[in-house]
Amino acid sequence: MELEKIGEDTFKPDYDRFSLVNVSNSILAHFGYKAIHPVYPFEEQMPGLFGGVDKIIIFLIDALGLHSLQKILDREQLFEQENILLATSVFPSTTSASISSLLTACTPIEHGIVGYILYLKELGALVNMIELSSPTLGKVSSNFSSREILFAETIFERLLSIGVKGYVLTSKNIRGSGFSNLIHTGASVRSYQSFGDLFFKLREILQEDGKLFGFVYWGLLDSIGHRMGVDSQAFESELYWLLRMINKEVIPNIGNNTLFLIMGDHGQIATPWEKEIWWSWKDEISTFFTVPPGGEMRMMHIYTRKPKEVIEYIQRMCADKAMVFMRDQALEMGLFGGSGFREQSVERLGDVILIAKSNYSFYFKFTGREESLRSKHGGLSLEELVIPIVVFRR
Repeated sequence: MELEKIGEDTFKPDYDRFSLVNVSNSILAHFGYKAIHPVYPFEEQMPGLFGGVDKIIIFLIDALGLHSLQKILDREQLFEQENILLATSVFPSTTSASISSLLTACTPIEHGIVGYILYLKELGALVNMIELSSPTLGKVSSNFSSREILFAETIFERLLSIGVKGYVLTSKNIRGSGFSNLIHTGASVRSYQSFGDLFFKLREILQEDGKLFGFVYWGLLDSIGHRMGVDSQAFESELYWLLRMINKEVIPNIGNNTLFLIMGDHGQIATPWEKEIWWSWKDEISTFFTVPPGGEMRMMHIYTRKPKEVIEYIQRMCADKAMVFMRDQALEMGLFGGSGFREQSVERLGDVILIAKSNYSFYFKFTGREESLRSKHGGLSLEELVIPIVVFRR
């Protein structure tokens, strides 16, 4: 996998073959649904991988980047290297955009979830796309139909139309949340409360009859990375024991008609507080903003009527800390995916797109609840962008 370089340490997602989007298109194609985008080259790298497969399970570990997995494997060879394939996240490399891409088989510019915090002009407000809430309006999910938020069908809906069942296994804490309801449409959703509960219910899904696609979500690793750091002992220990438990409790129960994939949605990069740039309404740059920036700390959607002035300011004051692009330039580069631009998706993009360089991060003081995080994602460093796919077949 060779990635196109767009900066000294930033790279473009490979939407042509090796992204999350291509992985889910491979699943659609295998079950007989016409792919929307090119498929991931599984068969080139592992000939015969899909032969006799009736069940495909993705166990997604939020924030599992290749760098983090390699550290675990350097400690103990839990999996054979030949079982590990590489893929890229999408841009932004954040959960709302990446999991939407995986579970719709569409790029961010197609499905519309182009960031964590977005300005929705229908509401005239910034909206957290995970919680579907606004700092000024509260919960907003009741203001929209699901297709007015997520513009694409889920792969569960597509597969159900051809008789393939879909299952989701997710934490009890987030089951039924606004974002979960969007991306799980068409699936039978089950929840777990603990490690043991998760593995018991996953074994039940594996025993279901007929063709099926299952999606299992583990989100705690991402939270630990933000709070403790991606290089912390806590992060490494959480990942190590999770992978060991999968090895012990799941892999032995995989039938010969099942393809089981462990993968991430994005990685994380350590971001020291000394390299945090904090802006507020008191700073000169804010005079150009129409509303506070969206996105997150490693990428920003900057909404402005003066994009040239914003770019000139950042290039003058932060040239070594961030890359900046006009909206049209980012679209032309295909950062959010190519081809079918939806006008509603384009309207959610910032007039200026900021991408942090190195391990810098950017904040805007808006709600008063902003806090430093030890590791972050959303940008286009290799640490954030490159994810592993660990493949199991009997």
